[in-house]
Amino acid sequence: MTVITMSRQVGSGAEQVANRVCEDLGLRIFDKTLMLQVAAEVGFSEAEVVDYSENEYRVRGFFEALFSRNRMVAERTMRTRATEGAEVMGTVILDEARAITLIRMTINSAYDRGNILVIGRGGQAILEDKSGVLHVRIVAPVEQRIKRLQEQEKITAPQARRLIAERDRATAEYLRNFHNIDVDDPTLYHLVQNTGKLGIDKCVELIKVAVV
Repeated sequence: MTVITMSRQVGSGAEQVANRVCEDLGLRIFDKTLMLQVAAEVGFSEAEVVDYSENEYRVRGFFEALFSRNRMVAERTMRTRATEGAEVMGTVILDEARAITLIRMTINSAYDRGNILVIGRGGQAILEDKSGVLHVRIVAPVEQRIKRLQEQEKITAPQARRLIAERDRATAEYLRNFHNIDVDDPTLYHLVQNTGKLGIDKCVELIKVAVV
């Protein structure tokens, strides 16, 4: 059974590394599709599933941080049970606490299945104490990240630089708030790989060696 968590900086090339590793080792990436499958197996409907990763997280403003501890993530219309016991269609508010609980549950269930690679979503914290998990972080120099994002997103260099700053801050806050970890703490990982130094191919090979 192979399980890998991959933390990454936006624009680091981590998705390329992850796809190559999954192809070579026969793993599945933990994405919305797999999350829906796992959630359905434990009794959740598709309407209840929200993939609230760091990519969807919005940095809190000053007053929001002071007064709002649990933001709304999504609003869903689904079948609920009324006070008298009958099932009715109603609006359900899915907040951050519920979304993170669902992510924790589905990642742990996916771990039990094995042969998965979890990108982001606090996988390094959720599976921190699980046996047989390889924790990897992918980073790159900021100028290379800017160039990669320009090519991928068709944006200017200043736009890419702003996007990097926004996503780095959001990821750090997401992991601090929900998982009480510092994303840049090297002790969380077995491997910290710099694609700017190693390149994509070498990162893939090193992960495969570490898994074996």
